[in-house]
Amino acid sequence: MKYIYGPVPSRRLGRSLGIDPIPSKTCDYQCIYCQLGKTTNFTSERKNFYPLEEIYEEIEQSINKNKGEFDYITFVGSGEPTLCKSLGKLILKAKEISKKPICVITNGSLLYQDDVKDDLIFSDVILPTLDAGDEKLFIKINRPHPSIKYEKIIQGYIDFRKEFSGKFWIEIMVMKGINDSKEELMKIKEKIDLIKPDRIDINVPIRPPTESWVKIPDQNIIPILNDVFGEYNNINFPEQGTFSVFGSNFEKELKTLLERHPMRLEQITETFSSKTVNEQDLLDQLNTLASQNKIKKVIYNNQTFWKLSN
Repeated sequence: MKYIYGPVPSRRLGRSLGIDPIPSKTCDYQCIYCQLGKTTNFTSERKNFYPLEEIYEEIEQSINKNKGEFDYITFVGSGEPTLCKSLGKLILKAKEISKKPICVITNGSLLYQDDVKDDLIFSDVILPTLDAGDEKLFIKINRPHPSIKYEKIIQGYIDFRKEFSGKFWIEIMVMKGINDSKEELMKIKEKIDLIKPDRIDINVPIRPPTESWVKIPDQNIIPILNDVFGEYNNINFPEQGTFSVFGSNFEKELKTLLERHPMRLEQITETFSSKTVNEQDLLDQLNTLASQNKIKKVIYNNQTFWKLSN
């Protein structure tokens, strides 16, 4: 599978079957906390990056193969999914084949555009991000394409929320010394009150971020979050469960997962271990791939992660 991955464990969605219509790493943001590393194709232009028929075929194959094995079909992956010009067609294709809810995880940058609204309107859940309460901090954290303007994004959220009948959950990535002060969080809350999402998800960078100076906030952030937001959904914990693979080629399957999702060592062990492949064999294979500069080991927050090499 080139465009489909998983099902993978999700902290919010249970078991998620991922659809990735965007080449790595194509985005209109260059977020300081991104787990996938630096943006290599920095663009805000919507286009079709791959033949739609190929993606249609994989969607049908993967949904039929994994019936009963996933809770959501999720458009996300190697970049910003709304940059795919035919995202709406892909969503409708998935809905034709499966009754499972469709979720789109997006940075929300293009929600103000009518064509993007039209593409997303038939989804069941939209998960955009909002990490800053003003233009200055937005530029520092998300480092957007010059064509992306903060106030236009906020208005896009407000307008889309009024039209969208599904669930609209906003995620806030909270980082130490960057946006974790009560002042900055209050600015975000002011925008949240205008948007009126169904839910607020608070996240922290539990996986290795693009910039090494991005850190998890101290525990004293919790009473501040409680005071500012009241009710919110805490998702800053590691996901649990194994990742599904489509074939027996270890290197190919591992790289397919790592392209979209850095993995903790124990996740790799749980996913690929078998009666014929033990943990030591896996470590040997990981170290071999690392020596070939195909993947790399990263120690972050006292945990071992494996990522694709830049």
